[in-house]
Amino acid sequence: MDFNDQRVEYFFEATRLGGIRAAADHLDVSPSAISRQISQLEDELGAVLFERHRRSMIPTLEGNIVLEYYKRHKTEQETVITRLQEVKGIHRGHVGIVTGGGVIDDLLEASKIFSKQYPNITYNIDIHGTNDIVSAIVTDKAHIGIVFYSMPNPQLRVHRTSVQPLYAIAARGHPLANEKQPISFARLVQEKIIMPDISFGVRQILRDAEKKERCEISPYIQTNSFAVMVEFAIAGEGVTIQPKFSVRKEIENGSLVAIPIQQQNLEQAELHLITHQGRQLGIGPARLLDILANNMPAFAD
Repeated sequence: MDFNDQRVEYFFEATRLGGIRAAADHLDVSPSAISRQISQLEDELGAVLFERHRRSMIPTLEGNIVLEYYKRHKTEQETVITRLQEVKGIHRGHVGIVTGGGVIDDLLEASKIFSKQYPNITYNIDIHGTNDIVSAIVTDKAHIGIVFYSMPNPQLRVHRTSVQPLYAIAARGHPLANEKQPISFARLVQEKIIMPDISFGVRQILRDAEKKERCEISPYIQTNSFAVMVEFAIAGEGVTIQPKFSVRKEIENGSLVAIPIQQQNLEQAELHLITHQGRQLGIGPARLLDILANNMPAFAD
């Protein structure tokens, strides 16, 4: 059975973008051309590829099989191109990384090594919460993810894991900074706390701790900005809850202190370096992955 890969691309973009018109705008062709090519693809395959609704395109089982083929095909193309460039000594390409805000300093420190070896390879660093990081990896929108906590997922390959306990992060003049022993979870929830929403790994760990301890944190402020959480703590307005590595510089310069919290979920939190299970990375992404695994301070702690 033969079928046209361009028609598969039209089908992929229509499902990815949620409709024929959006795909037409993205590909700069007419909506009728998209519809016609998808219909011809269905004829070639002898299968209905999606359920037809007025405002959405939901792939059928057969449609999902075709989508998986297209994703593998594009990944293999990328790998071939990158390897050919490597053989020619061009060392060009692009790497996509997704991570949370707290790991940026460590990531940039390790990536300097990669940049010196491959100065012509560019990369994106996108900041997201845990859920979006995982989604970007399993849909191949990014090559490498660094995620602070994730539930077991058969679609992910974990290359490195580092236990990174969560601490109460506060200004040196905050009352908590005088605690000589780890504080209890019950003591923590009495504070003004700034924290991320539930899409972030730290919040998911705290949610599990709340269930175990049978007490709930009412955030004073909720934000998706790591910088806002750190500045809030530095200002002495309250505390945030982060792994120590994410505020290493602030601890070293004395603007923040990290107070241990005596709670199992928080003490056993983990940072993961992940890729999509089964995806064969090109030489550039694979080299960067190796450098991050072996040189990021957060994984060396």
